[in-house]
Amino acid sequence: MQRAIPGTPPSSSESQPSTGGLRTWLRQGLVLAVISLVLTAGLAQSQTVAAQGTIELLSSEVESRFPEGIFFRVAVTAPAPVTEITLQYRVLGESVSRYNTFEFEAASTAQAELLVRTDTADRYIPPGAEIEFFYDVVDEAGNRTSTSPQSFTLLDPRFEWRRIEGAHASILYYRGAERLAQDVLETSENTLERVGALLGVQVEEPLKLTMYNNFRDMRGALPPRSQVQEGALVIEGVSFGSTGVVLVLGDIARVKGVTAHEVVHFLVDQAMGGVSRLIPAWLNEGLAEYGNPEPSPSFDLALATALSGGELLPLTSLTSPPGQPSDVILFYGESKSVVTYMVETHGEGPMQDLLAGLREGLSIDSALEAAYGFDRVELENRWRESIGAEPVETQASVRPTAIPLPTIVPFGVATPAASSPTPPPAPQAAVTPTSPPTAEESAGGCGARGPSADLALILVPVAAGLVLRGTGRGKGVALRSGATRRTAHMDTVGFLR
Repeated sequence: MQRAIPGTPPSSSESQPSTGGLRTWLRQGLVLAVISLVLTAGLAQSQTVAAQGTIELLSSEVESRFPEGIFFRVAVTAPAPVTEITLQYRVLGESVSRYNTFEFEAASTAQAELLVRTDTADRYIPPGAEIEFFYDVVDEAGNRTSTSPQSFTLLDPRFEWRRIEGAHASILYYRGAERLAQDVLETSENTLERVGALLGVQVEEPLKLTMYNNFRDMRGALPPRSQVQEGALVIEGVSFGSTGVVLVLGDIARVKGVTAHEVVHFLVDQAMGGVSRLIPAWLNEGLAEYGNPEPSPSFDLALATALSGGELLPLTSLTSPPGQPSDVILFYGESKSVVTYMVETHGEGPMQDLLAGLREGLSIDSALEAAYGFDRVELENRWRESIGAEPVETQASVRPTAIPLPTIVPFGVATPAASSPTPPPAPQAAVTPTSPPTAEESAGGCGARGPSADLALILVPVAAGLVLRGTGRGKGVALRSGATRRTAHMDTVGFLR
């Protein structure tokens, strides 16, 4: 007996199917009809999409040309000629995004190249930073798309980098520095845990350390500086605030101390929500030295000497370190001592409340009153009492002399004559020109004279101030960023010349 193929109607020569067979044949035919309808609809839809077309990313390449810049190469295709490709990128940790537009010939399949420069003060991105980017593409027909985000780590291409990961930090190193890198990473982890608890900071993104073996290697990785600074200073460490990047010089005796100091500056920036410039210098540097496991003995020595001679600085009235090198060393010693007193006497809670008040925009006195119940003068006097020093003298505020307002004569009215002639000005003694100070006399400070003034002026786009700092091996500077989107704190050791 011949069996019909399922789904195939019987031929006219065959006998008619039974009622049950007819039902089976109808069910199979109905299923095939539904499948055919679905396939036809899907094909029609796919033909419509193909006709409309989509913008597609064919390839994307990123190459570090640090310090000059970052090189991007992209290829896209679209139904109509591509007219615009824009690179959108952001350094992870920063709140601002940046963009650059490619220049290319319009085509349905377009290829474009772009060098994003990083070799100026306002465009600088530190090695070790994580960068997230995507492309906005527009074609002649008005189609527009944004590609999926990509990310990469900006590395210094001169070296073959290796990475060690920790719980809350990672470190990049090269050429035989693995053991030192592990020690520096351990120091960073301990500082993040210990000082992070003090400040009430939980780091969401891992800290990124980049360690150079010597200053010759590190010199080319630093932000652009003046030739005076380039030839005269050695940078020990740099913290780049919200980016979470810290550069460390590995061949110094106090590398752990410098690392911890810069990690604390990173934590302070985190605690302040990226506006650490609102913190007075004595508090910021005092916290950094409080968290330093290898402090310079010169700071404690300067404090002891000033205490015995009754020459302590009026610490809490200083918003930035002083200019003279000896005063700067004392400033750091006092700053650390005051912060130590605040923490050991009042605990962690008030310190966290103090930073919260500053973050919200309170003045330092208002924030101190809210957190501790006293202002700067009372704080300093309590600290002075704890170390056996005389209280700081307060001066009554001096009111400025009022300037008389000029008499306003309506237009068209004759100017009244003076009641008495104005006497001629008395002759003044000639001003003797002051000889320019030496390098020892002009020891830094924002707006200082001499060599340090050149440093401050050239670094205005990067930082709010430049000051000299004692490190136990001579003079140095610490760089603080203020007015820009990125904080940058540098610790240096000594003048080379």
